Amino acid sequence: TEQIKNKITLTFIITALAKVQMLFSKSTLLLPLLASISTATALNCTEGHALLEVKYNMTEDTWNSTYPTADTENEPFLYLPGSSQFTLQNYHSFADLVDFEQCLPRNECSEVVVASLPTNSYQILFDGHSLDSGVEIPFNGKNPVTSTEVGTCTKPTCKDSEALVDLQYWNGDLVFIGSTYRIEDQNGTYIINATSTSFDSLTRNRACVPRDNSCYTFLIGNLIQWDPTLYVDTPSYNLFYDGKLISKGDSWLFGVIQFGDSCQPRCNQDNESIVELFLYDDGSTSGADYEYGWDLTLFTDDASVPSSSGVVPIGPSKSPLYHETICTPKASCSSFVISAPENVPIMGMSYALAMDNTTYRMKQWYPINKTSNQTTNMGSCTLRGLCDEHSQDLFELELHTPERTEDMVNGRNSPVIRTDASDGISWVFDYSEVVKRDQLPILTESQYIGEAYELDSSYRTVECVPKSECDLAFNITADLHGTSYTVRKNGVKLDDSRELPDDFFTSRMWIMTPFGHQKCFPIERRLSSGAIAGIIIACLVVLSITIGVIMGCLNRHKKRQNKFDEEDPLSESLL
Repeated sequence: TEQIKNKITLTFIITALAKVQMLFSKSTLLLPLLASISTATALNCTEGHALLEVKYNMTEDTWNSTYPTADTENEPFLYLPGSSQFTLQNYHSFADLVDFEQCLPRNECSEVVVASLPTNSYQILFDGHSLDSGVEIPFNGKNPVTSTEVGTCTKPTCKDSEALVDLQYWNGDLVFIGSTYRIEDQNGTYIINATSTSFDSLTRNRACVPRDNSCYTFLIGNLIQWDPTLYVDTPSYNLFYDGKLISKGDSWLFGVIQFGDSCQPRCNQDNESIVELFLYDDGSTSGADYEYGWDLTLFTDDASVPSSSGVVPIGPSKSPLYHETICTPKASCSSFVISAPENVPIMGMSYALAMDNTTYRMKQWYPINKTSNQTTNMGSCTLRGLCDEHSQDLFELELHTPERTEDMVNGRNSPVIRTDASDGISWVFDYSEVVKRDQLPILTESQYIGEAYELDSSYRTVECVPKSECDLAFNITADLHGTSYTVRKNGVKLDDSRELPDDFFTSRMWIMTPFGHQKCFPIERRLSSGAIAGIIIACLVVLSITIGVIMGCLNRHKKRQNKFDEEDPLSESLL
């Protein structure tokens, strides 16, 4: 696993360096061209072309307050990715911010991208006509990226009985994130199906669809999830239906939303639970077709019953994004097993499992060596039904994230909470004593959640663990970022917790909950104020009695000594 992570890191570094080199080479080659067109003298365009103008009105004081320090990641730029003449202009300083002009074909659709500038600080004109700044996409938490179409750009003309679906996807510059997204109708027919490939460009996917008696499903997924507050210019999307914004996002591993006037629950809400499987796989290095298998088994106190099974086909001619819904009896215990194909060089995949809007697993999986399957327990499980009562206990963790956090990073609130012990949430279930621990903990959040927890979301972990009382403990970072959680042993909530310092970072605290029904902490460290007061009073009583006994002994000794002195006349001379 560590080798694979290193390969992914190396791939990211190589990709980033390649992009930097490409951008540098393109901008360098275009410097003479940009110098000639970024002037106050208007260009004379040839027949079939029209003049594009980008005029700036930002003052130097505003520039200095907006960009107080040199920051290459947040600096503004102008970009024309779809035009016949590729253009990239970086604005490193206020002196670089001069009006831009370029001739573009009238009969082609070109995209004008302006990034990291306030939208009121520039104006876009084409053929002498002022244009709106276009679609706004989050960029750095302060100023957006805008994408404006110029030239001859077609837009579907829908009938009165139809509604326009408008899916706007911004690629950003994280080129190693290749999201796949699609919209399908009730029959599973693809209306929109696309995969992002380039960077820093907006892809508009439009389609006219029947408005009445219809239901549509939007799906999106990729290999990893990212925190947009840590990166600049990350992928994002806006989904409009019939002129209304119904979904948007700038951080996801998987996402699904249904829209239309005839959408119905996919399971019977009265007596069924819905299990959702998401899977993303770009395919193997060999380009061969292969399949993942999955099985869902129901557990009761008396038996286990196979419920359903299926396969996930992967290959060059198939979508890398798979979605499946499974209906199971409500309040049942389910065990989901996914199996990877054998002898296939899989680069890596991600998948998620949820039941009734509670996530049980959402992460990447690298099936290597003998780890060719993975089991996830979900639902209302019992010790007797799921575990071996003689040698195991049932561990349950329920975690719910807040609607928003107050943590500000790079000037904005993050839409996620990272799985990071230093500035996010991390938890470990293992032996309390270090000498008893193996190299890997028994349970940890990285086995279930990848890069981040999403806000206003519920998560659960259900596992059978070795039977013990105070030998095992649940530990979670003390800074919960507004998150609440509950730990249960065999269905009973555990409350005996306390904060302890980190073994390596003393400034970081953890909340430790011993996995025992008895009181595992030393009793003198858990006494209430009333108990402490009682102990003090008892000690004072004992002390007073002791002093009384000692004083009585001293008085008796003194009387005996005086009597002895009276009986012995030589005592005074001898003394």
